[in-house]
Amino acid sequence: MNMNASKVAQTIVLWTIGILFLLPLYWLFVSSLKSDSEITRFPPTYWPETFVWSNFPEIWEQLNFHVSFSNSFIVSVPTVFLTVLFSSMAGYAFSKKRFLGREALFTFLIATMTVPPTVLLLPLYFIITKMGMFDSLIGLIIPFSVTVFAIFFTKQYIDDIPTDMLEAAKVDGSGDFRTFFTIIIPLIRPALTALIIIDFVQNWNSFTMPLVLLQSEDKFTIPLKLALMSQDTVATPWSKILAANLLSLMPVLILFLAMQKHFVAGLMAGSVKG
Repeated sequence: MNMNASKVAQTIVLWTIGILFLLPLYWLFVSSLKSDSEITRFPPTYWPETFVWSNFPEIWEQLNFHVSFSNSFIVSVPTVFLTVLFSSMAGYAFSKKRFLGREALFTFLIATMTVPPTVLLLPLYFIITKMGMFDSLIGLIIPFSVTVFAIFFTKQYIDDIPTDMLEAAKVDGSGDFRTFFTIIIPLIRPALTALIIIDFVQNWNSFTMPLVLLQSEDKFTIPLKLALMSQDTVATPWSKILAANLLSLMPVLILFLAMQKHFVAGLMAGSVKG
């Protein structure tokens, strides 16, 4: 009887937490279908009295949203691909290779994670500008194509791969690149899936670096376009802003739902590591 009561209590707590997390998404959805007058009404309405579906096509045309969508994809997809590739290669080297200063270099890299990103903002700006990548989408890709977090993340999973397996592959004539792509990558696929989702969300929602590095409006990414919407008009069009936010959320949501099982498997594998 006590066990049943405990399960019921756990279920209630989990449902409560789930509802609290989903409440902002629900409010975003219903508000994107309201008129501006209904959004600002008090007390608020919890379901649209009149569905204003025109918010979506109007904001799409008003902001040339397809351009911002394309820019965000052009930045996010290559950055995620390069981050996963280069970081997993570095994680493989730190985990299974022996070279002078390996531990000191890895410790130094981990220490850099404690540095606030805002401290690096000005140095990154000058470096990217000197390299001729200012006001270009490539300036949001190349400098961010590897991260210390991704190196650390992949290394933890590669540590669990038996070294004897890699030695056997080496005896069979497998080189480092072949070993990496035929053995390491398949074995850490759940971790890479989790890393893809985490890194894609981070790059898709990135605001500070596009704000600093982009000047031409035709190169703006979605977060930058959304942030600058309120400056275009005197009266803030909240319904259209929320509709634009919902549109910008869809690629991230679709990616997560498509890779949810692998994402959870990757995180659970890390939780039972060791």
